[in-house]
Amino acid sequence: MTDRISLANLRGEFGRTWLIVLFAIAYVISQITIIVILGPIEEAMIKLQVTGVSADAYLAVFREWEASGGMAFYRAHFILDDPHPIWYAGLFTTLLCRLFDRCSVAHKYDWVLLLPLGSGLLDWYENHLQHIFLSASDFSTIIDPLPLFSTVASDVKWLFSAVYVSLSVILLIRLFLKGQRQAGDR
Repeated sequence: MTDRISLANLRGEFGRTWLIVLFAIAYVISQITIIVILGPIEEAMIKLQVTGVSADAYLAVFREWEASGGMAFYRAHFILDDPHPIWYAGLFTTLLCRLFDRCSVAHKYDWVLLLPLGSGLLDWYENHLQHIFLSASDFSTIIDPLPLFSTVASDVKWLFSAVYVSLSVILLIRLFLKGQRQAGDR
């Protein structure tokens, strides 16, 4: 008899150490390289990503980057940013699967395991819109309401990320404290 596919069954399969390590290495390399590539425009890019709700806001920043040479950094970062959601969604899905099992989290909360996938899909959608914005040299493809859609996707992505990163930290602390108590009982 075959087990049906469910989050409960996948929890054990995805929480394997080698998967966590693989995704962690890919994520760290990708994240550091993206930060290095973005360099001087990183802060402005993040601000635009979470607050740029209009075509006017995007056009102002893109024109400033064109004039200062920053646009080359923005365009270049997509080489790694396009596959980046695979690395962080994979890392946090596998990590949460492991932590849920080790901390005996009830299966009714398995839906939380979908949050990294959700943030990855939103990131993909946001990047897709950014590619559309960059597809015309005069940025004529930046039209309302597309910047709003991009920003909402980004903001929800960051909200999901805050939830699962915080939960991962809490569960890691819980696991550490449990180990400390058990070591003290010996």
